[in-house]
Amino acid sequence: MIKYAFLLRLNPTRWPTWARQVVSHLHAKVWFKTGRRRTDDIHPGIPVVVLGTNGLGLVACGETLTGIEFLPDPDWRDVAPEFQQECREPENRVCVKIKRVSVSLGDLQKHPLIANLHRKARETTTWLKSEQYQTLMSLIQRHSA
Repeated sequence: MIKYAFLLRLNPTRWPTWARQVVSHLHAKVWFKTGRRRTDDIHPGIPVVVLGTNGLGLVACGETLTGIEFLPDPDWRDVAPEFQQECREPENRVCVKIKRVSVSLGDLQKHPLIANLHRKARETTTWLKSEQYQTLMSLIQRHSA
């Protein structure tokens, strides 16, 4: 698979304050777990698209600011109380600069290349092919016009 961009998953149950912190006119700096991604594959400048779980659709886009760093989540205080201890544990994470967008899950499901991303991409960080990323960005541009 050609690795072009990241699809990151945002769980609003775990991060209830996300909507206040990720706004359309400002770039937020946020740390995401990288899971089993290879450390040498991740570097600054990789395009990212953020998919909200629980039917939210696309909620943000941007790019990586760092490579993988092994550290606790610097924003653990913004996480739901029942997940704060887990977020204080060091894990592989990447810092991304993102801004708010809004594309519904229904709109994503209308396009064959990306229709099942919400089902297939179950890990926090998933690689996207160039064609998938371009389709997502086209939808974002249409919805922001």
